[in-house]
Amino acid sequence: MNTLNVLNKNELNTNLRKTLQQTELIPPLPETAHHILMLRNKPDANLEELVKLIEGDPVMSAFVMKYARMAIFGYGERITSVTHAVSLVLGFTTALNVALGVASSGSLKVPNYGPLGRIRIWSSALECAQLCRLLSQCMKDRQSVHPGLVYLGGLLHNFGYLLFAHFCPKEFAHLNEMISSEPDQDIRALEIKHFGITHDLLGLYLLKAWQLPEEVIMMAAKHHFPESSGKHVNYVRLVVIANRLLHKDGVPDNGEHIETSALLDDIGISESDADHALEKVLACQGELEELARGLMT
Repeated sequence: MNTLNVLNKNELNTNLRKTLQQTELIPPLPETAHHILMLRNKPDANLEELVKLIEGDPVMSAFVMKYARMAIFGYGERITSVTHAVSLVLGFTTALNVALGVASSGSLKVPNYGPLGRIRIWSSALECAQLCRLLSQCMKDRQSVHPGLVYLGGLLHNFGYLLFAHFCPKEFAHLNEMISSEPDQDIRALEIKHFGITHDLLGLYLLKAWQLPEEVIMMAAKHHFPESSGKHVNYVRLVVIANRLLHKDGVPDNGEHIETSALLDDIGISESDADHALEKVLACQGELEELARGLMT
């Protein structure tokens, strides 16, 4: 089943929740993404195996090369191969997670344009992933999180939008139009009002069906809930903080009474370090958007 034909909010809510309970109806990981995930879980995985997988996909190869040539890394046109990109710039883990994110979205099509279109979703995902990783490096207790999982969670935390677009393209298009006309609206509140279901819940089911790490799943499921607790709380707080910093005008979440400064203090990051990390990401926004445009198909 590719789409759900619905007549009203209650019917959509009921049908979509029933569909989510049936894992076989959720689009599986594309074959390339599945192979990358298998490589990720292989104890003796090596760079050559990863490079071979990346080079087997022209879109992914171009993306990884452009990513490694970003000004923030300082290599530019000296990166002339995927091997250079992985070995000299990105490193095995980051390159693998970037490739996994790009490959994963292949089975979930969304419009290219609009605030929830492919360009904006991917630009935001890349910004969030980059900032999550930089913030994790500023933590007093860096060992409490794995930077690779932090990056992957930041990259995939909004993939629930892609699943909504897959199952309910007309409703997704309507949501995209509503946000385009009034960009200051609370997207999650609109989802609840008009559809009775939210992208964070959809992301939970999607990433669980794809059997991704629990830390990454929780970042998707709880990124609007900074008051969350549990063993993966630092992962959740990192993505909450990253989203708040990237949208200084305010991305509403369910913890408006919790100051960002308090969240930073809880995970041992100074406000000055957070601001410095944010400046680095903002400085490469244009390049990240160009990368996102390169994924348009």
